[in-house]
Amino acid sequence: MTKEETIFASRVDERSDDHARYFIRLNFNERVQHMIFLICFIILAITGFMLKLPEDIVAKFGEAKDVVFYYRGLLHRIAGTVMILVSIYHVFYLLFKSAGRRWLVDMLPRFKDLTDLLGTMLYYVKFRDKPPEYDRFYYKQKLEYGALIAGASLMSLTGLLLWTEERWPKFVLDIATIVHGMEAILACLAIMVWHMYEVHLRPRKFPIDNMWITGLIDEEEMREEYPLHYQKIMADPELQKVYIQPEHENRETSRRVTARRGSH
Repeated sequence: MTKEETIFASRVDERSDDHARYFIRLNFNERVQHMIFLICFIILAITGFMLKLPEDIVAKFGEAKDVVFYYRGLLHRIAGTVMILVSIYHVFYLLFKSAGRRWLVDMLPRFKDLTDLLGTMLYYVKFRDKPPEYDRFYYKQKLEYGALIAGASLMSLTGLLLWTEERWPKFVLDIATIVHGMEAILACLAIMVWHMYEVHLRPRKFPIDNMWITGLIDEEEMREEYPLHYQKIMADPELQKVYIQPEHENRETSRRVTARRGSH
């Protein structure tokens, strides 16, 4: 390729970036909820599993052991309280905010989820040439969201029981302790194995997908990952106002994308 052709191709690429469309997957409210929940989860995991430290490691804290574990318990309860409040707000968001109601309707299980699951399995074993076309949320995301709701509910209930232990008989506390601990292990495994791979480590996402920060995906990814949702948006001007980033913000996003490409 000649120097002139290279310059022309570069200009075409820049021009296409300037006119790229970006789609909103998570709005600002949803990103804030996710961020608070994430921070609380990390704090709860660290301060919770500290109770499982071997005695010889705990002994290394020396005279500071009592102070460290006092603040461990305090931090654990604060994070747990904030997580419960965020969960309650999320229910309010789903019921009383228009974006939340759209989220709830789109997240409800449908018969198509079963056919998508079957179609995906057939695609994996080469009985289908292409995977099913997904809508805004597909079966994996709905399963994970349902597991999150169930897990957060169990952890909140058992955590409150253990926090008010003087009010309950021993067998209730024993059950709550077992459920709380096992659900904590399950939740951490689900995040580290399932969620991390699906969101950040699979092809095209590795090493990290910044959508949880920006809330955006580009048009190519939208067509590829969520073709049914893309078609609905492009066919409905009202949905375009909701899910397509405004043009002036698109240009700023495109400049950041181009800058990242240049840095690589």
